[in-house]
Amino acid sequence: MSFFSSLCAAVVCFLLVSPGRCSYGHNLLNALATSRLSDLYEEHCKDICNDTSFLSHIKYLNCSFKDLTCVPALAQEYSTVVIEFDLHNNSISYIENETFSGYFNLEKLDLSNNLISLLQAYAFIGLGSLTHLNLFNNQLPMTSSTFHDDVFNPLVNLTWLKLNRNNNVSLEGLNYPDVALSKLVKLEYLFLDGVRNADFGPGFQNLTSLRSLTLAGYDEGNCHMGSLSNTTFQYLQPLTYLNIRSCFITGKFIAAGAFLPLKNLVTLNITHNEDIDIHGLRNVFYGLRNTTSLRELSMNLIVNRYSLGICLDSSYLKYFPPNLEILHAQENNLEAVERNLTSLLPKTLKYLDVSGNRFVFGTYLKDLPLLENLEELQFNHATFEYLIPGSYPFEISLKASDSNCTLYGKYKTDAKNEQFMFYLPPKLKRLEMNSVDLHYKLTEFRVADNILQYLSVTGNSFRQLIGPIHNLRKLTVLNISSSSVEIISDVFFTTLTSLKSLNLSSNRLGSFFKTQNTNDVFAPLVNLKMLDLSNNAISVLPQNLFSKLLSLEILHLEQNPLNVFNVNLTDLEKLNYISLKSTKLLNIATGIRTHIDYLIDNNKQFTIILEGAPISCTCDNYHFLLWMTSSKAFNSKFRGYVCVYGDNSQKPIDDGYNTTVRNLNGECTDHVTLFLSVGGGSLVTFSLIIYALLYRYRWRIRYLYYAAYLQYKKSGKQKQNDFEFDAFISYDHKDHNFVVNKLYPELKKRGLNVFIHGRDFVAGDYIASNIVKAVCTCRKTVVVLTRNMINSYWCGYEIQMANIESIHTGRPVLIFLLMEKIPETDLGRELLYNIRNNTYIPYPDPLPDATSIGRLWDKLASDIRN
Repeated sequence: MSFFSSLCAAVVCFLLVSPGRCSYGHNLLNALATSRLSDLYEEHCKDICNDTSFLSHIKYLNCSFKDLTCVPALAQEYSTVVIEFDLHNNSISYIENETFSGYFNLEKLDLSNNLISLLQAYAFIGLGSLTHLNLFNNQLPMTSSTFHDDVFNPLVNLTWLKLNRNNNVSLEGLNYPDVALSKLVKLEYLFLDGVRNADFGPGFQNLTSLRSLTLAGYDEGNCHMGSLSNTTFQYLQPLTYLNIRSCFITGKFIAAGAFLPLKNLVTLNITHNEDIDIHGLRNVFYGLRNTTSLRELSMNLIVNRYSLGICLDSSYLKYFPPNLEILHAQENNLEAVERNLTSLLPKTLKYLDVSGNRFVFGTYLKDLPLLENLEELQFNHATFEYLIPGSYPFEISLKASDSNCTLYGKYKTDAKNEQFMFYLPPKLKRLEMNSVDLHYKLTEFRVADNILQYLSVTGNSFRQLIGPIHNLRKLTVLNISSSSVEIISDVFFTTLTSLKSLNLSSNRLGSFFKTQNTNDVFAPLVNLKMLDLSNNAISVLPQNLFSKLLSLEILHLEQNPLNVFNVNLTDLEKLNYISLKSTKLLNIATGIRTHIDYLIDNNKQFTIILEGAPISCTCDNYHFLLWMTSSKAFNSKFRGYVCVYGDNSQKPIDDGYNTTVRNLNGECTDHVTLFLSVGGGSLVTFSLIIYALLYRYRWRIRYLYYAAYLQYKKSGKQKQNDFEFDAFISYDHKDHNFVVNKLYPELKKRGLNVFIHGRDFVAGDYIASNIVKAVCTCRKTVVVLTRNMINSYWCGYEIQMANIESIHTGRPVLIFLLMEKIPETDLGRELLYNIRNNTYIPYPDPLPDATSIGRLWDKLASDIRN
């Protein structure tokens, strides 16, 4: 900042800041000395120099982390427009009278994380519009000398007040400042530190708008309540939310009527009060037995973490709140519950979280259907993290609960013949059992009638998915990630046809896909939209692994050592996203590129991710790089992409591969020119010698080569029928609509199995090989003859292969469907010969009536069969 700019800003700030209020001028001079201004002035200093009225638009002042020792004050014409004032994390130690007298429109004031130990009686004069006041983490202990009876009197519109983490709760003489707080008649949310053995005094009767009270300890504040008497909450009847988490409450010091006054309570949190213990719950519930408004109860970790397992019996739930909908009961050392105990839980219960307990297998699981309206059940790993104990447990009961509940039913002579059935609540939609140390081979089992839609069992150990699992007809999301899965049987997914999302990430399926016949593993999942196979050590994927997933939209294969990606995606017309991030791929097979181009050409969005893959930037990969940089499937910025060169060196891409492609364009062209110059001469003579022979027998040689190639590929396989298809349709791509929308349906209607090259060619195989295979495996080849057809190289190739097939096997193969009247001179001698010596049917123009055109299709079908 120039000297002139600094001087200009200093003068303006001097005019704007009221003198005598605090040491802000000193801070400003220090900032100027280091060529810095506070954020307030630094952000706007240029505008201030040109137009001092700019400050009149400032509504949000942020003076946090400025090491201020007192509150800066703007001149009244500017302070009146401020709505929010943030002063947290400074070194302010006291608030003088009338400090905020000019801030008439201030609504939010943050003074948290300062050193405030003194609030003068009229500190908040002028803050009649204030709704939020944050005094968290200061030095304002709740004693009679700290809070003057009238200190909060000006805050007539305050609805939110934070005063927690201001007390050393072990000090004597602390009490809740009910007289000072009683003036806040509009207060709705209050945060205080929980004081040992203290009641909320009669002043709280005035807080008729108070709905939420937080007294929580640890990361939220300081709380050491210890006990709850019958009078603790007697003046807090309007409360709907009470949080007394981590307040060192001891169960034997909870009076039976402690919670009775809280008739309007909707949410209660007593989490992490380990000394309440299972026995102390009786008094908690007794006080809540008539609280019909209570909907959510959090009672996680209310049992000492070192105690033995508990089998919960009905005596503990005798007074359970009647209308509860949400219950959190994590990490309470529960091992089982008494049979039929779940019937004592309210029918209104919709959400139950019992994660981090020690439940064992037992007949009580049959009672889950008694939770008639439960929609979500959480049974996951523990979430609390503990420090290593500083000492051994003291005065902890080491015996299990004196419960009389039974874990198993009585022995029956026919018990071994009873089929195992897993029972679920009838309305349960979501079940999570993550990282709970399940070690099973998932063999065949049955689930009772249910409407389960979401099942997550991630982080367990299911080495083999054998199945099938019966009766999960509504299941749409299944997460079995990070579960050491190594094998999946062909029948495991046969009953899970409703699945739309399947997560198998972070397992061990690489060897399975490499060594086993896995093409049919996912075949039943006809409705699957998302499949995640990332991080499975997969190096090879079977070509037809995904070919039956006709609804698939998203495919995750990232973080696998794939070096070849050549799977059949031809029929996956809904696919729009493939992630191959951090694989070993140098490029992508041509067939997949063609399919992606086809989808994009048909106005479909498609995204492919190759970030972190070692893309080869050599001449051999030049055409792939051209495709990649021109395709709409990629983000043109290619962030996170790399180039790998012939010497295995790598370089990150920062220009969208533009330089790489430009360099390869010249380099690869030079290589080709040199190669042609050197090698061309030696090839000319040899080419001339064999040219005549190759030209004369060209079609027979091609046919015999590909026929032999196909025969080799079929060797060792079970013999197929003579003809897999009735007809191979040979046509130009410009006639695609006629073939697909007219010819194909008519032949299919007449019971014919038709092979169409645009649909049935195998991705990755040579085109010529695909053509010979089509001709050999089809009874007849139907040529849709148009002018487009005459000019197509591959269509001519198909006719020649069919003609050679006819000569080689002695069976008539070719049928011509003449779509246009084409002069003989345009047909050429060879094509005209083939038409005259094979069956042909003229296609009428204009079309006759439906009966006549039907006879044409009947005639064509008959000719194909004979």
